[in-house]
Amino acid sequence: MNVLLHVYFVLKMIVVHIHDIQDNLTPFGTATQSSTYYKGGISQNAIKPPVSNEFSYGNCSHTNYTRTPAWWMFQFSIGIAYITDITIYYRESWSKRMDGFKLYVTNTSAIPPDGYLCYEDPDPGLPNITQTIPCNKLGRYVIYYDTTGENGKGPFIELCYVAIIGCRKGFWGRNCEKVCSEYCTERHCYPGNGSCIFGCNTDSCLNNNCNKYTGICTDGCKERRTGDFCNKFSINTAETDDDEVTTRIGIFIGIFMGGVLLGILMTVFVCFVIRRKRQLPQKQSKDNALKKTQSQDPHTMTMLEWKMYLLIRISDETGANDMTR
Repeated sequence: MNVLLHVYFVLKMIVVHIHDIQDNLTPFGTATQSSTYYKGGISQNAIKPPVSNEFSYGNCSHTNYTRTPAWWMFQFSIGIAYITDITIYYRESWSKRMDGFKLYVTNTSAIPPDGYLCYEDPDPGLPNITQTIPCNKLGRYVIYYDTTGENGKGPFIELCYVAIIGCRKGFWGRNCEKVCSEYCTERHCYPGNGSCIFGCNTDSCLNNNCNKYTGICTDGCKERRTGDFCNKFSINTAETDDDEVTTRIGIFIGIFMGGVLLGILMTVFVCFVIRRKRQLPQKQSKDNALKKTQSQDPHTMTMLEWKMYLLIRISDETGANDMTR
Protein backbone atom coordinates (compact mmCIF):
# COMPACT_ATOMS: atom_id res chain seq x y z
CA MET A 1 0.00 0.00 0.00
CA ASN A 2 2.80 2.41 0.93
CA VAL A 3 4.57 1.58 -2.34
CA LEU A 4 1.43 2.36 -4.35
CA LEU A 5 0.98 5.67 -2.53
CA HIS A 6 4.60 6.56 -3.20
CA VAL A 7 4.22 5.79 -6.91
CA TYR A 8 1.00 7.83 -7.02
CA PHE A 9 2.62 10.92 -5.52
CA VAL A 10 5.68 10.60 -7.77
CA LEU A 11 3.48 10.42 -10.87
CA LYS A 12 1.41 13.36 -9.64
CA MET A 13 4.57 15.43 -9.13
CA ILE A 14 5.74 14.54 -12.65
CA VAL A 15 2.41 15.65 -14.17
CA VAL A 16 2.42 18.89 -12.19
CA HIS A 17 6.03 19.54 -13.23
CA ILE A 18 5.28 18.97 -16.92
CA HIS A 19 2.38 21.40 -16.81
CA ASP A 20 4.41 23.86 -14.78
CA ILE A 21 7.03 24.24 -17.50
CA GLN A 22 4.48 25.07 -20.20
CA ASP A 23 1.77 27.64 -20.66
CA ASN A 24 -1.99 27.44 -20.49
CA LEU A 25 -2.59 28.96 -23.91
CA THR A 26 -6.26 29.89 -23.50
CA PRO A 27 -5.46 33.56 -22.74
CA PHE A 28 -4.06 33.71 -26.29
CA GLY A 29 -7.21 33.20 -28.30
CA THR A 30 -11.00 33.22 -28.39
CA ALA A 31 -13.76 30.64 -27.94
CA THR A 32 -16.94 30.13 -29.95
CA GLN A 33 -19.69 27.51 -29.91
CA SER A 34 -22.49 26.14 -32.07
CA SER A 35 -25.23 27.90 -30.05
CA THR A 36 -25.87 29.46 -26.63
CA TYR A 37 -28.61 28.57 -24.17
CA TYR A 38 -31.16 31.34 -23.65
CA LYS A 39 -30.37 31.61 -19.92
CA GLY A 40 -26.64 32.11 -20.52
CA GLY A 41 -23.54 30.01 -20.80
CA ILE A 42 -21.41 31.83 -23.39
CA SER A 43 -18.41 30.07 -24.92
CA GLN A 44 -15.82 32.34 -23.28
CA ASN A 45 -16.87 31.15 -19.80
CA ALA A 46 -14.99 27.90 -20.38
CA ILE A 47 -11.58 29.61 -20.56
CA LYS A 48 -12.04 31.82 -17.49
CA PRO A 49 -11.66 30.96 -13.79
CA PRO A 50 -12.76 29.37 -11.55
CA VAL A 51 -11.14 26.05 -12.27
CA SER A 52 -14.06 23.92 -11.18
CA ASN A 53 -16.87 21.57 -12.24
CA GLU A 54 -19.42 23.63 -10.31
CA PHE A 55 -22.03 24.85 -12.76
CA SER A 56 -23.57 28.26 -13.24
CA TYR A 57 -24.59 30.08 -16.40
CA GLY A 58 -22.02 32.74 -15.57
CA ASN A 59 -19.13 30.29 -15.08
CA CYS A 60 -19.70 27.54 -17.68
CA SER A 61 -20.50 27.31 -21.36
CA HIS A 62 -23.88 25.87 -22.38
CA THR A 63 -25.12 25.21 -25.91
CA ASN A 64 -28.82 25.20 -26.79
CA TYR A 65 -31.04 22.15 -27.17
CA THR A 66 -30.82 21.14 -30.84
CA ARG A 67 -30.82 17.95 -32.89
CA THR A 68 -27.71 18.95 -34.81
CA PRO A 69 -24.11 18.27 -33.71
CA ALA A 70 -22.88 20.56 -30.95
CA TRP A 71 -19.38 22.01 -30.85
CA TRP A 72 -17.15 24.29 -28.80
CA MET A 73 -14.10 25.75 -30.54
CA PHE A 74 -10.97 27.61 -29.43
CA GLN A 75 -8.88 29.55 -31.96
CA PHE A 76 -5.33 30.70 -31.17
CA SER A 77 -4.48 34.34 -31.74
CA ILE A 78 -0.76 33.44 -31.83
CA GLY A 79 -0.96 31.39 -35.01
CA ILE A 80 0.15 27.79 -34.59
CA ALA A 81 0.80 26.19 -31.20
CA TYR A 82 2.11 22.82 -30.13
CA ILE A 83 -0.48 21.31 -27.78
CA THR A 84 0.76 18.70 -25.33
CA ASP A 85 -2.38 18.24 -23.19
CA ILE A 86 -5.96 19.48 -22.88
CA THR A 87 -7.70 19.44 -19.49
CA ILE A 88 -11.50 19.47 -19.37
CA TYR A 89 -13.81 20.27 -16.43
CA TYR A 90 -17.34 19.28 -17.42
CA ARG A 91 -20.51 20.17 -15.52
CA GLU A 92 -20.74 18.21 -12.27
CA SER A 93 -23.21 15.31 -12.09
CA TRP A 94 -23.90 15.43 -15.85
CA SER A 95 -21.36 13.04 -17.35
CA LYS A 96 -24.13 11.44 -19.43
CA ARG A 97 -24.28 14.64 -21.51
CA MET A 98 -20.54 14.25 -22.12
CA ASP A 99 -20.93 10.69 -23.41
CA GLY A 100 -19.49 10.07 -26.87
CA PHE A 101 -17.60 13.37 -27.22
CA LYS A 102 -14.56 13.84 -29.48
CA LEU A 103 -11.64 16.20 -29.14
CA TYR A 104 -9.75 17.52 -32.18
CA VAL A 105 -6.71 19.67 -32.95
CA THR A 106 -7.07 21.17 -36.44
CA ASN A 107 -5.75 23.86 -38.76
CA THR A 108 -9.21 24.87 -40.01
CA SER A 109 -12.52 25.77 -38.42
CA ALA A 110 -14.46 23.28 -40.55
CA ILE A 111 -17.40 21.47 -38.96
CA PRO A 112 -17.41 18.48 -38.80
CA PRO A 113 -13.77 18.85 -37.73
CA ASP A 114 -11.15 18.04 -40.34
CA GLY A 115 -7.98 17.42 -38.41
CA TYR A 116 -6.21 15.33 -35.80
CA LEU A 117 -8.47 13.34 -33.46
CA CYS A 118 -6.84 13.57 -30.01
CA TYR A 119 -9.51 11.57 -28.22
CA GLU A 120 -12.84 9.85 -28.72
CA ASP A 121 -14.88 8.81 -25.70
CA PRO A 122 -15.19 5.03 -25.80
CA ASP A 123 -18.21 2.88 -25.09
CA PRO A 124 -19.48 1.47 -22.83
CA GLY A 125 -19.65 3.63 -19.71
CA LEU A 126 -19.74 7.30 -18.98
CA PRO A 127 -16.64 9.52 -19.11
CA ASN A 128 -15.02 11.26 -16.17
CA ILE A 129 -16.15 14.87 -15.89
CA THR A 130 -12.56 15.93 -15.21
CA GLN A 131 -9.81 14.53 -17.41
CA THR A 132 -6.51 15.49 -19.01
CA ILE A 133 -6.10 14.30 -22.59
CA PRO A 134 -2.66 14.14 -24.27
CA CYS A 135 -2.55 15.42 -27.86
CA ASN A 136 1.06 16.32 -28.79
CA LYS A 137 0.03 18.02 -32.00
CA LEU A 138 0.50 21.30 -33.84
CA GLY A 139 -2.65 23.23 -34.63
CA ARG A 140 -4.60 26.48 -34.82
CA TYR A 141 -7.88 25.23 -33.35
CA VAL A 142 -9.09 22.97 -30.56
CA ILE A 143 -12.60 21.60 -31.12
CA TYR A 144 -14.81 19.72 -28.66
CA TYR A 145 -17.40 17.91 -30.78
CA ASP A 146 -20.50 15.93 -29.78
CA THR A 147 -23.16 14.15 -31.83
CA THR A 148 -24.69 12.07 -29.03
CA GLY A 149 -28.03 13.16 -27.57
CA GLU A 150 -29.49 12.54 -24.12
CA ASN A 151 -33.08 11.27 -23.66
CA GLY A 152 -34.11 12.51 -27.07
CA LYS A 153 -32.56 15.92 -26.51
CA GLY A 154 -29.32 17.40 -27.60
CA PRO A 155 -26.53 16.91 -28.11
CA PHE A 156 -25.31 19.90 -26.11
CA ILE A 157 -22.12 20.94 -24.35
CA GLU A 158 -21.54 22.29 -20.82
CA LEU A 159 -17.86 23.04 -20.28
CA CYS A 160 -16.96 24.77 -17.01
CA TYR A 161 -13.23 25.08 -17.64
CA VAL A 162 -10.77 24.15 -20.38
CA ALA A 163 -6.96 24.41 -20.11
CA ILE A 164 -4.90 23.99 -23.28
CA ILE A 165 -1.31 23.21 -22.34
CA GLY A 166 1.63 23.75 -24.67
CA CYS A 167 3.76 26.44 -26.29
CA ARG A 168 3.58 28.70 -29.29
CA LYS A 169 5.41 27.17 -32.24
CA GLY A 170 9.14 27.80 -32.03
CA PHE A 171 9.34 28.07 -28.22
CA TRP A 172 9.79 25.70 -25.28
CA GLY A 173 10.65 25.51 -21.57
CA ARG A 174 9.27 27.09 -18.43
CA ASN A 175 6.69 29.68 -19.50
CA CYS A 176 7.76 28.92 -23.09
CA GLU A 177 10.52 31.51 -22.89
CA LYS A 178 13.22 29.53 -24.73
CA VAL A 179 13.60 29.61 -28.51
CA CYS A 180 13.84 26.31 -30.41
CA SER A 181 17.20 25.57 -32.03
CA GLU A 182 17.68 27.05 -35.48
CA TYR A 183 18.89 23.59 -36.52
CA CYS A 184 15.47 22.04 -35.84
CA THR A 185 13.42 21.62 -39.03
CA GLU A 186 11.08 24.63 -39.35
CA ARG A 187 12.61 25.73 -36.03
CA HIS A 188 10.02 23.69 -34.18
CA CYS A 189 10.62 21.71 -31.00
CA TYR A 190 8.86 19.86 -28.19
CA PRO A 191 7.78 22.25 -25.40
CA GLY A 192 8.97 19.95 -22.61
CA ASN A 193 12.64 19.50 -23.55
CA GLY A 194 13.36 21.45 -26.75
CA SER A 195 13.91 18.34 -28.91
CA CYS A 196 13.25 18.76 -32.62
CA ILE A 197 9.71 17.63 -33.53
CA PHE A 198 10.26 17.29 -37.28
CA GLY A 199 13.90 16.29 -36.98
CA CYS A 200 16.98 18.46 -37.43
CA ASN A 201 18.67 20.14 -40.37
CA THR A 202 20.87 17.53 -42.04
CA ASP A 203 21.88 19.53 -45.14
CA SER A 204 25.55 19.59 -44.11
CA CYS A 205 25.61 16.47 -41.91
CA LEU A 206 27.48 13.37 -43.02
CA ASN A 207 25.04 10.52 -43.81
CA ASN A 208 22.22 13.02 -43.08
CA ASN A 209 22.31 12.10 -39.39
CA CYS A 210 21.82 14.53 -36.51
CA ASN A 211 20.78 14.39 -32.87
CA LYS A 212 17.11 15.36 -32.58
CA TYR A 213 17.64 16.81 -29.10
CA THR A 214 20.61 19.02 -29.88
CA GLY A 215 20.73 19.30 -33.68
CA ILE A 216 24.41 18.23 -33.64
CA CYS A 217 25.61 16.22 -36.65
CA THR A 218 26.34 12.83 -35.06
CA ASP A 219 28.41 11.28 -37.91
CA GLY A 220 30.45 14.36 -38.70
CA CYS A 221 30.23 16.80 -41.59
CA LYS A 222 30.15 16.71 -45.33
CA GLU A 223 33.17 17.82 -47.38
CA ARG A 224 34.56 21.28 -46.53
CA ARG A 225 32.21 21.58 -43.55
CA THR A 226 33.10 21.61 -39.87
CA GLY A 227 31.73 22.47 -36.41
CA ASP A 228 29.20 20.66 -34.21
CA PHE A 229 26.32 21.71 -36.47
CA CYS A 230 28.45 21.68 -39.66
CA ASN A 231 27.53 25.33 -40.13
CA LYS A 232 31.15 26.29 -40.77
CA PHE A 233 33.43 25.47 -43.68
CA SER A 234 37.19 25.34 -43.97
CA ILE A 235 39.41 27.53 -46.18
CA ASN A 236 43.14 26.69 -45.82
CA THR A 237 42.32 24.86 -42.56
CA ALA A 238 40.81 28.03 -41.07
CA GLU A 239 37.35 27.44 -39.67
CA THR A 240 35.03 30.16 -40.74
CA ASP A 241 31.32 30.79 -40.36
CA ASP A 242 29.35 31.19 -43.57
CA ASP A 243 28.46 34.75 -42.62
CA GLU A 244 32.11 35.51 -41.84
CA VAL A 245 33.25 34.20 -45.22
CA THR A 246 30.64 36.31 -46.97
CA THR A 247 31.88 39.34 -45.04
CA ARG A 248 35.49 38.63 -45.98
CA ILE A 249 34.62 38.27 -49.65
CA GLY A 250 32.76 41.57 -49.49
CA ILE A 251 35.77 43.29 -47.88
CA PHE A 252 38.11 41.86 -50.54
CA ILE A 253 35.88 43.08 -53.38
CA GLY A 254 35.66 46.51 -51.74
CA ILE A 255 39.44 46.77 -51.39
CA PHE A 256 39.95 45.64 -55.01
CA MET A 257 37.45 48.14 -56.41
CA GLY A 258 38.94 50.89 -54.25
CA GLY A 259 42.41 50.09 -55.61
CA VAL A 260 41.16 50.21 -59.21
CA LEU A 261 39.50 53.58 -58.64
CA LEU A 262 42.62 54.98 -56.96
CA GLY A 263 44.76 53.80 -59.91
CA ILE A 264 42.45 55.55 -62.38
CA LEU A 265 42.58 58.79 -60.39
CA MET A 266 46.38 58.69 -60.17
CA THR A 267 46.67 58.07 -63.93
CA VAL A 268 44.44 61.06 -64.70
CA PHE A 269 46.46 63.23 -62.32
CA VAL A 270 49.82 62.25 -63.87
CA CYS A 271 48.52 62.93 -67.41
CA PHE A 272 47.26 66.32 -66.32
CA VAL A 273 50.67 67.26 -64.81
CA ILE A 274 52.59 66.15 -67.92
CA ARG A 275 50.30 68.07 -70.25
CA ARG A 276 50.59 71.13 -68.04
CA LYS A 277 54.36 70.99 -68.13
CA ARG A 278 54.34 70.73 -71.92
CA GLN A 279 52.06 73.74 -72.32
CA LEU A 280 54.01 75.98 -69.92
CA PRO A 281 57.16 76.59 -72.14
CA GLN A 282 54.97 77.41 -75.16
CA LYS A 283 53.05 79.97 -73.16
CA GLN A 284 56.24 81.52 -71.80
CA SER A 285 57.69 81.75 -75.36
CA LYS A 286 54.56 83.54 -76.56
CA ASP A 287 54.66 85.92 -73.61
CA ASN A 288 58.34 86.79 -74.25
CA ALA A 289 57.74 87.42 -77.94
CA LEU A 290 54.73 89.56 -77.13
CA LYS A 291 56.68 91.61 -74.62
CA LYS A 292 59.46 92.10 -77.13
CA THR A 293 57.19 93.29 -79.89
CA GLN A 294 55.15 95.46 -77.55
CA SER A 295 58.32 97.22 -76.34
CA GLN A 296 59.23 98.23 -79.85
CA ASP A 297 57.82 101.15 -81.73
CA PRO A 298 55.58 99.86 -84.51
CA HIS A 299 57.17 102.32 -86.87
CA THR A 300 60.65 100.85 -86.31
CA MET A 301 59.54 97.17 -86.61
CA THR A 302 60.60 95.14 -89.53
CA MET A 303 57.91 93.53 -91.65
CA LEU A 304 58.63 90.11 -90.08
CA GLU A 305 58.36 91.48 -86.52
CA TRP A 306 55.13 93.27 -87.39
CA LYS A 307 53.57 90.04 -88.72
CA MET A 308 54.71 88.21 -85.59
CA TYR A 309 53.10 90.90 -83.43
CA LEU A 310 49.76 90.65 -85.27
CA LEU A 311 49.80 86.84 -85.14
CA ILE A 312 50.28 86.83 -81.37
CA ARG A 313 47.52 89.41 -80.85
CA ILE A 314 45.05 87.42 -82.98
CA SER A 315 45.92 84.20 -81.11
CA ASP A 316 45.35 85.86 -77.71
CA GLU A 317 42.05 87.45 -78.75
CA THR A 318 40.77 84.12 -80.16
CA GLY A 319 41.65 82.34 -76.94
CA ALA A 320 39.92 85.03 -74.89
CA ASN A 321 36.75 84.72 -76.99
CA ASP A 322 36.75 80.93 -76.51
CA MET A 323 36.97 81.37 -72.76
CA THR A 324 33.96 83.67 -72.66
CA ARG A 325 31.68 81.37 -74.67
